[in-house]
Amino acid sequence: MNLKRLAVLAIVAIAVILPGFAADKAKVTLTEMVSQGWTTEADEALAAQFTKETGIGIEWQVTPADQHHDLLKTKLNAGEAPDIFWIQSNKWAVKTEVDAEKNCIDFTNESWVKTMPPAKIESVSYKGKVYGQGYYIKGVSFPVLYNKSLFAQYNIAVPHSYADFKKACEALKQAKIVPIYEAVPAGWHHVLWIMQIGGRYAELQSGVVEKLNTNKIKMIDVKPFVTAVKQLQEVAKLGYFGSDYMANSIDDQDMVMATRKAGMTLAQSGEINKIKTDYPDCKDDFGVFVIPLVDNQTSQSDPNGPARFGYVKSKYQSEIRQYFAFLARKENLQYKLDNTSGWTAIDVADSVGIEQHYIPAEKELMATLPQSKTGVIWQAATSYTNDQWMDIGKDLSAMFIGKMTPEQVVQAIDERRAKIAKANGDPAWK
Repeated sequence: MNLKRLAVLAIVAIAVILPGFAADKAKVTLTEMVSQGWTTEADEALAAQFTKETGIGIEWQVTPADQHHDLLKTKLNAGEAPDIFWIQSNKWAVKTEVDAEKNCIDFTNESWVKTMPPAKIESVSYKGKVYGQGYYIKGVSFPVLYNKSLFAQYNIAVPHSYADFKKACEALKQAKIVPIYEAVPAGWHHVLWIMQIGGRYAELQSGVVEKLNTNKIKMIDVKPFVTAVKQLQEVAKLGYFGSDYMANSIDDQDMVMATRKAGMTLAQSGEINKIKTDYPDCKDDFGVFVIPLVDNQTSQSDPNGPARFGYVKSKYQSEIRQYFAFLARKENLQYKLDNTSGWTAIDVADSVGIEQHYIPAEKELMATLPQSKTGVIWQAATSYTNDQWMDIGKDLSAMFIGKMTPEQVVQAIDERRAKIAKANGDPAWK
């Protein structure tokens, strides 16, 4: 996302309205609150088209990623939320994040609900009612994106185990190339390393998800999860994130990869297209492989992702319903996919008939992974985990600088899970 655009959006709410439909002339203007980085120019273009068709304006309120959760909760508690708001959705967050029964419009009977796949519908529902709308990237969730040309130049094999991963990192380090570009200040990105391999934890420790979600065990009892946190600490200690990872900007990720300053990073596989588009002088080839902590070779799916919700106290519920129906039209879903940089596939119901755009690197990865070894990312599989994402990021940052041990990081996750569960009356924690 363009830095200048981000700066402007973060300071003021911009009305995304086509000429002739200025905010003061629109018959209604809906306010839409979203975390920084969740929307793109495609979303703004669709909002502008909606205004052109209906005369209903959309005013974006973009909040910094590390403040969005708390700010939204404050607005909801004060009864002053915007007409539309986004959360990183999952079936627990619909209650814990937005208390949907109290605060959200019930969309259960809207025809567009069927455009979402079953797992997505579940992630925006509570007690059998649908409260949200979400369309996110489809494919292996956040693999390791690597420079295939660099790997070939230094005879580095694509790793399929943690030991092989360290060998690849060491080879790049010896070649004076940062093995992995990581941007800890973003607050969320470095958490992906331990969260995107939930299928591996479930594979190594049978029944672990059910036991966690019924409070029969704690995260600290999930040995492969604790091991993954330890391995992430080791990766940082060995210098495989380079020397500036505590100051790096996530906005520089593509530039660093395109200019061979780093050999690997975590990114959606469609980011390869974005690198090629934004840096046409880059002639290198790129590929993807799954995060190999704890020897992971499972393919991970993410049924969640950012999702919109409508505020039940809004004066403009009819207009909100119009907007959500507009966004769910086939041609608009196709537009979002076709015009969202870094996206190659969108997670919608097959019946919608979207033309997906999987790239060769994705096809190659999916062909090499055993079809039987699939899993769900950890924050989607386990309750009250995604709710504390930014807090986990802070704890991992503390671990990197020696202020917390891996065990203390996991114990902190357990303490927050218990607090959130009790606050929401989960009977398993009584």
